[in-house]
Amino acid sequence: MSRHLLVPLIALAALAACADRDLPTAPLPDQPAAATDPTTTARERLAARLAVALADPVTRREVVDRLEASTAPEGKLQFQALVRADGSRLLARLAASGATSVAELVADLDAARGLELYLPVEAHRAAWQGDTHFLVGTIGHDGEAPVAFDATGTRSILHPDRPPTTPVIALVPQEFDFTGGRPHLKLSCWTYCGGGDSWGGGGGGSTLTPQGGLYLTKSHFEEEFESWIKGKPEFEYHVYGHDKNGDSFQISCVGEHAGGPYAWDQNTLDWTGAVPLMTEADRVAYEKLRPGGVVRIVAWEDDDEPCVVRADGGHIATLIRNLDTVFRTWTSGKVEPGIIRGIKAAPSAFDLAKSVRNFITTSDDFIGNAVETSIAGWGPGGANWLLKTEGTRTTGWFVTEYRR
Repeated sequence: MSRHLLVPLIALAALAACADRDLPTAPLPDQPAAATDPTTTARERLAARLAVALADPVTRREVVDRLEASTAPEGKLQFQALVRADGSRLLARLAASGATSVAELVADLDAARGLELYLPVEAHRAAWQGDTHFLVGTIGHDGEAPVAFDATGTRSILHPDRPPTTPVIALVPQEFDFTGGRPHLKLSCWTYCGGGDSWGGGGGGSTLTPQGGLYLTKSHFEEEFESWIKGKPEFEYHVYGHDKNGDSFQISCVGEHAGGPYAWDQNTLDWTGAVPLMTEADRVAYEKLRPGGVVRIVAWEDDDEPCVVRADGGHIATLIRNLDTVFRTWTSGKVEPGIIRGIKAAPSAFDLAKSVRNFITTSDDFIGNAVETSIAGWGPGGANWLLKTEGTRTTGWFVTEYRR
């Protein structure tokens, strides 16, 4: 059990006192055969408990007020922090609604890892006024059908590709950094408490002072790689280098929550603008560490902590090796400030084994490894790099240039 979620014994009486009315109760759903991942199982139990707790009008009004007051994108709330707000009142109500102990509830909050609560469908956010016509939905992994619970705790399966007409309150893996890069605040930030430009926005890249480097100027993806229940996609480009031992490490990352000059937000399949994939300072530092070193550029759809990849490391390693074989290792690039595009094809000398946090049961989506169009044999839309994945399938493309 995480020490961050321990409830002191002296607070247990207070938690019981918080549940000062008879809340609707319902049995937790039977464990579905497909949901064998303990993280997914805990998430479903929490969704069921929340749905039943929200049948209580006072609890529902309090949660609605929090959602409406949120300043985070799409009105998100950090769920583990939310349940501890106001003397852990919601924590007590969840325990009462699920007819379970506080200790069991806290264990599920730990097992589920970071969660965010919000209405991901814009039409649902506009339509729902806090009445009893709602579902609480969650999802295991991208590609799976979301599950949902009504106020009686009844479980249903939602369509994987389109939302229902009933407003869905999503309880899903956390993608947004509510702390603005200050993790010590994570248990106090149920809504956005960062400040400045730390979570990016708008879709045009950083609004900070421009600087030289290798810039991304156009980007296209073939699909969103994100379930509707998880809201807008969290696209990221990661640039990897390798050290003298041949081990990979991340040089830079651009994404919605990357911060600084790397803040970049693409919410549709096509984007045009300017954001540095590598600043000139990044290039110089890498050149000093690894003279003549090459880089891999990889696109991910983030399902967890921004700019930190959690994926099935074995699968990713196999995928990279297969791409290296097909393209005869020409799956990397050499940054060259003297050429217009700023980067040219180069043979690879490393995989991503040291750069991926190995999570088999919960993973970010690997969109593709960049391969120069001269190696791949074609380039749509003026692209100089294609994104390639299993079976050399093209999943997107992008354009670069070097700026002084």
